[in-house]
Amino acid sequence: MIVALGSLYREADGILRSGDYTEVDAPEDFLAYRPFFISGSAGALPVVVLSGSGSERATRAAKWAIEKFAPDAIIAFGFCSATRDLERSGDIVIAARVVGLPGAPFEWSIVDDADSLGPDRSLLLAARTAVEISGLDYHHGTIVTISKFTTTAGAKQWLGEAINSNAVDTEAHGIATVANDARVPWTVVKSVLDDRDFNVPTIANRIGSGPYERGISAYIKHLSKAPRDLPALVKLNRSSTAASTALRIFMTAFMDAVTPMSIGERNS
Repeated sequence: MIVALGSLYREADGILRSGDYTEVDAPEDFLAYRPFFISGSAGALPVVVLSGSGSERATRAAKWAIEKFAPDAIIAFGFCSATRDLERSGDIVIAARVVGLPGAPFEWSIVDDADSLGPDRSLLLAARTAVEISGLDYHHGTIVTISKFTTTAGAKQWLGEAINSNAVDTEAHGIATVANDARVPWTVVKSVLDDRDFNVPTIANRIGSGPYERGISAYIKHLSKAPRDLPALVKLNRSSTAASTALRIFMTAFMDAVTPMSIGERNS
């Protein structure tokens, strides 16, 4: 069995719609969905667990998912922000390593290799096979996980140049750390939501909140105070559709590429 760990329902919407899923009980306000066909059988799909945003939530959800489902492997998936100029919404980013960068932006500093974690090689190969077969545009490199919301163009550019990263998120490093500690093979695959030079409105800050989207009233209230954010929010909505579609296409191909035999070999 493979568990796919994400943060927001919007990220998993395409995946859940493409398969026969049943919601199962989960702690806190996490969401968990079990497929009719589990990994290792024909038409296999991953179990999907959604934690909400932020490394602390992702860490707790990963621990619960490992205890609950005893997975053979974990894939951390979801949206990310680009930190390189040529990355566009809907592009897939496959992590060659994940780096944790705690604290606020003014506390950030250059990190060394001791702060990075590398994914399982067989799962990494399956991820690259999936994007090549499906024809998705993809990038392979470092994903940096930050603990505080900051998606200004300047911050993303700094993360790309100083950390030599390809993308930034708020969950991957926490999930990878838990999987490493539990000796569960893992990989991280993200889909670009916002370009490097796009300044994301502050209402997009979801760190600490659950997996469901905010209601329309929250956006109306925000726009009443910041009407100039409307074009950016419209663009972000379109970008989320492209990113979610890419994740759906990728996950189908990935599950075909990860054979039951290869999982068994890694765990033997």
